[in-house]
Amino acid sequence: MPGAASFYFAMFKKFQAICGIFIAPGHVNDDSASASTLYGGFSLQSTQDPFGIFGHLGPQSTTYQLSPAMTPLTAGSLVPADNPLWVMLNASLAAPPVPATVVVNGQTWPVMPPPNGARAAAFPLWLSFNATAPRLIDALGDWITQGKLDDSPKNAPISFTAVSQSTPVHWPQAPNADTAILFVASFAGDDGRRHGDHSMPDPAANRVPADFWATSQIYLTDETGLTVQPAALPAGQEYYVVALIGNAGRAATGATVLFGTPQCQIQGDAQAFNTFTSPGLSLPSLDNLDPTAGNAVYEILAMKGWTYDVAGFRFNVDAVFSGLAAALGNQVPAAMLGGLTPADWLKAGHPCVKIRIMSGENANIYLPAGATTAAPPTLDSLPAVDRHIGQRNLAPFDMALMGIRKPVWTNFIVAQAGTGWNELTLQHALPAEAFRFHFAIPRLAWERWIDPKTSKGGAVHGLEVVTDIPSKPFPDAVILRQTGPALLRIADHGHAKELFFGMSLGIEGDPAELMRARNGGVSVVHAAREGVVVGGFTLQAPAGRAKG
Repeated sequence: MPGAASFYFAMFKKFQAICGIFIAPGHVNDDSASASTLYGGFSLQSTQDPFGIFGHLGPQSTTYQLSPAMTPLTAGSLVPADNPLWVMLNASLAAPPVPATVVVNGQTWPVMPPPNGARAAAFPLWLSFNATAPRLIDALGDWITQGKLDDSPKNAPISFTAVSQSTPVHWPQAPNADTAILFVASFAGDDGRRHGDHSMPDPAANRVPADFWATSQIYLTDETGLTVQPAALPAGQEYYVVALIGNAGRAATGATVLFGTPQCQIQGDAQAFNTFTSPGLSLPSLDNLDPTAGNAVYEILAMKGWTYDVAGFRFNVDAVFSGLAAALGNQVPAAMLGGLTPADWLKAGHPCVKIRIMSGENANIYLPAGATTAAPPTLDSLPAVDRHIGQRNLAPFDMALMGIRKPVWTNFIVAQAGTGWNELTLQHALPAEAFRFHFAIPRLAWERWIDPKTSKGGAVHGLEVVTDIPSKPFPDAVILRQTGPALLRIADHGHAKELFFGMSLGIEGDPAELMRARNGGVSVVHAAREGVVVGGFTLQAPAGRAKG
């Protein structure tokens, strides 16, 4: 629910950790007739479990003088005191003596955690999550009042079913490498292996797809947990960014199983649409109990070896838009945006997101190629090299705006990667007779770093300067039209104060032809001097279009 604490990421995942995912996993099982530990008869494996929080008690609940007809949540009630789950948990936090049972709607329920003896003290996580504001029990009460929405991911590959049924390929670890091996999944079936990372045999250099920004397992979901791919990001809307995280090592990770350290910490960032990197801002973590908190670190409390899990971040459109506008204003001179204000620039662009695993592994030899010591990835790290970072650019064509005579423009940011010249190439399989492609470049950037006549190292192939364009994406623009295989060589500008500059891709064509095309993707690929692909983006026709 927009503006509310996430039930799944802020509450449900904490309940799982509290109940012990590894040792005596009370509620974290299927609560079938063969289950050996129930602690009351409902499961915390999944929010969609029929014997889960949203369902009814399991078949062995009669062992505890309960009934399978009993439900932890009361249908139709938005009052915490009418919902057994909240009452049982809340009672456990009262001053002694704490009763063993409570009566809710005429039914007798056990207090949880059980108060007898030292049992309550055996759940230190539960006590810590309720020691100071914002308390977990209060967040649960607010969630009930606001409608009890299940916001857990519902679609593969980030749904519980998909995550629990998938297993990363086991790495051939050395005997002394008993550690978690964590990664952000950059493609379906990713096991985290990267060329040059000391795993044997050494993976191929193309192990990660060249268009990793389009294949990464990072998604936007709505407030119900369904994945979405909006053609635009409307003001006032809020989404979740959900990333698939893998552990290809045999050891577990997370503070609750590693006795506090290392914590498994993940960070999400939004950036202005770009080919490599750009100014941006950190996204708030969805595990914050206070939905207004700015804490940007998501913590996986417990994750077994050879499993997948998910991490989530809050993507508030208004907050991201204003944050990106401020970042662009601070770091990109107006001339490098072609005379547009940062806010106007963003209206013709799209945010992208990067997810980074900042900690969670013990010391190991599996370092990114070229690294000599373990260090968290930076926003400049490459997903094809460093398994701890993933990137997703979600930007479909807006076919409603496309026309034969007028290009549809998408703004993006270009940054220097490495040292020496960089190159942008345009890749697509659309028919040349039905589509035309253009690049727009701020005049100052064109003259300094690209124009072969005025720059030192710039080059242009398969493009020509044109002046017959009916519309420009920004006032001070040099427009290039594709005439053949398109390549822009950009001179090294890493030493300049204008590290970033804007560009725009213009596409004009027939929407009907796009609908019939077998591959409607249009990609701009950014390579460093060594030829290594460092990033890019792909504009894609909306899902569900007709195939020819």
